Amino acid sequence: MTDDDRNLLRDAYGGGRTSAPRLAVARAVTSLTGAFSVDELARRVRLSHPAIATATVYRATAAMASAGFVEQVGERDGKVLFARCCADGHHHHLVCTCCGTVVHTPCPVDRTVIERAGAQGFVITGHEVNIYGLCARCLRMDGGAA
Repeated sequence: MTDDDRNLLRDAYGGGRTSAPRLAVARAVTSLTGAFSVDELARRVRLSHPAIATATVYRATAAMASAGFVEQVGERDGKVLFARCCADGHHHHLVCTCCGTVVHTPCPVDRTVIERAGAQGFVITGHEVNIYGLCARCLRMDGGAA
């Protein structure tokens, strides 16, 4: 195992359990661009490692999400979408519903929202914002229909 492999495993799984299948899954994640479902990731993994089961990919993806290596960015056709998130700090995502392109965007939640929640007796402990639409390339291919 190379130093790059060890670094990838540390980043992907936060120092948790490592194995050859988990390395294969982490490598597959780094080869994907945009949003992907676990089933799509499993198909990518099986291109080079046909013996790795989909259940293994699901478990590895859950571990990578816990470590912050991938993030949930919405859903498509009833399946959770993940993306490799390389941006630092608090942010959100613009997700193309056609090709799966993911773009980082600043948080749209401002102090006013938190103050209004407090006035209603809520204490904000977290939030999720994903914005869906068509990227410029897909919009051009679709002839401008949205």
